[in-house]
Amino acid sequence: MSRSDFCAIVLFCLIQYVTSNQKGYAELCKDNKALSLSCSTQLADQQPTESDVCKVQHFSPESPECKNMDFGPIKPNGYIGGVSLKPYILTQYSSANFTVLNITFSNIKWKTMKFRFQPTTFQNRHCRNIVLSNNVIIDDRSILYYDCYWSHTDGDYNNTSHILDFEASDDKTVNRGQYYFNIPNMQMLSPYITENKWKPFLYIEIMPSVLRLHIMPPPAQLRILGYRIEVRKGCAKGTPVSDCNDEMVKKTNVSLKNSTQEVSYDYYFLGQTGYYYFVVTPLHGQCSHTETQCSVVASPKIAITHEEKSLNICIASVTALVVATLFGYYIALRVIRRYWCKDYKIALDNEIPAPTKVLVIYSPASRLHAECVASFVAYLKSEYGFDVMYDGDIATTTHGDPYIWAEEAIQLSTHVLYIVGPAEERNLYNNIYEKPIAAHKDVDILLLSMVKAFKTSRCPKDVSNVFFEHSTGPVPIETKHGKVFFLLKDWQKLISHLSKNLLPKKTIMRTEKGRCFLDELTKAKKMLGGKCDNVGKSLV
Repeated sequence: MSRSDFCAIVLFCLIQYVTSNQKGYAELCKDNKALSLSCSTQLADQQPTESDVCKVQHFSPESPECKNMDFGPIKPNGYIGGVSLKPYILTQYSSANFTVLNITFSNIKWKTMKFRFQPTTFQNRHCRNIVLSNNVIIDDRSILYYDCYWSHTDGDYNNTSHILDFEASDDKTVNRGQYYFNIPNMQMLSPYITENKWKPFLYIEIMPSVLRLHIMPPPAQLRILGYRIEVRKGCAKGTPVSDCNDEMVKKTNVSLKNSTQEVSYDYYFLGQTGYYYFVVTPLHGQCSHTETQCSVVASPKIAITHEEKSLNICIASVTALVVATLFGYYIALRVIRRYWCKDYKIALDNEIPAPTKVLVIYSPASRLHAECVASFVAYLKSEYGFDVMYDGDIATTTHGDPYIWAEEAIQLSTHVLYIVGPAEERNLYNNIYEKPIAAHKDVDILLLSMVKAFKTSRCPKDVSNVFFEHSTGPVPIETKHGKVFFLLKDWQKLISHLSKNLLPKKTIMRTEKGRCFLDELTKAKKMLGGKCDNVGKSLV
């Protein structure tokens, strides 16, 4: 297949470097004096005369454009395409070797991409803006590379924390992203390093309620089996060393299934504050037997605060007072209409109540159990008209992102049902039911962490545990104190609970079948008059 078929954009921005007699080094992403450079020649199927198709705008670190380059709030960036980091070593036989930080933009959906590198000390900014013409159509398989150079002989940058802020936009949407990472030294990237000395490059993707750890693939000569990942809560800045004790928050092992792809791990921090970071240990043959043969690498510390929620309290209080007054007038009008307006009483009697929004959580470890849950959800939707949400809905969304779906589902739901699964030993079948049916991993863990966070909120969820006849597994601590329903014995209790004890007529009105049934009854009553009442009286 020809290169043009893939419509690949490949741009190598080779940053100039200087040599000093006292100290040889390449300045980190040294500023190019040119205001803009054309990258149109790297675009497939573009004519040489079309110089404005792709441009990279350069801004001096001290320029107003770079100093005042603003970025929107952090939010889920499922529509931004792919943005990944990968350092490597560039060998220059005529001079020093360079470690290079490569940014890869894939599945490009934007027209402009502005980004800024800077240390966490907010010095030595490096600002760029990539602009694509509105007239050019970019294939989904397109790739754009940007390389940032610095020398391994300059130790000033090694292991220093840096931030990459980026924001992609088109005519309709703006998507924001932010990465934290430590600049690796040459030994971490060497093609000759051994397993017991290799430390992977890490970078952390910041999202509204999650820290996503990315682990760079190992060099080809190493046989890494997986990683031990620890989430730790560190001490605040300025805390004396004698008073500082890191707290182990979570620990897990992740197996490496494909040695050519990076591994990602999500930590959900809803309702938590403090300084959090990751510690990663590559697992290999020697490391599994003795800890002395294991290498460890730590990520930058990320400060998690809730300062934004405490801003503008006075303004919010005044606004709440105005809203409360208007709400009082609304209630008064409703009362007057309810007791003095006959037409309103009739309309209220025929009003269809909004369906209860129910979030179903379950462990997908057992395929048989997952299929029972899917049938249970479908039945509640079709026969009772409940608005039931579960992880099977992710595939029907436009974004397909489990995190975005989970955040929306937990916000919308009023009731949460945790469907208790079978014990683990009951799932050891050597057939197709041994494999989980869910396409997305750890969605139940994500949802349970969100349920835990909502326990202390002003609008806690109504949490219940549902047991099927095969439910012999454990109840998670997040739902342990919720109501309990054993099916099918407690079926009517469960339906009444989810229906909020509505009258039978109101419950029936929620489904189309029920409304047709009530219409037929009303029609029969008009046609047959009071015959049914007479029959009832005759039986007394």
